Amino acid sequence: MELPKLCLSLFWSFFMHLFLLISAFSLVLGGTNETDKLSLLAFKAGITEDPFGVLSSWNESRHFCYWPGITCGRQHQRVTVLELQSSQLKGQLSAHIGNLSFLRVLDIQNNSFS
Repeated sequence: MELPKLCLSLFWSFFMHLFLLISAFSLVLGGTNETDKLSLLAFKAGITEDPFGVLSSWNESRHFCYWPGITCGRQHQRVTVLELQSSQLKGQLSAHIGNLSFLRVLDIQNNSFS
């Protein structure tokens, strides 16, 4: 193999490895899980009464892992806990909660869901 072709081949190999590394790193640090966010927003859409405003900050202005009542796992930023007990919420319980595949704790007691 000629030296220029070898250099070019090494350059592209290095570039591709760097690209893959940066892509993986950005997913871990800055990525969000769209399914979890959309599931939580669908849950919120079914709420007809929220007298304490617990869900008022559930919007695009901050990452869903920082919404009140939500706890996410550290590694994958997936919802693991949904705790809204005694929040006097009323409305329809969304089937989209089933899409929270990492959910381990669901505490919605003392609310009025249909």
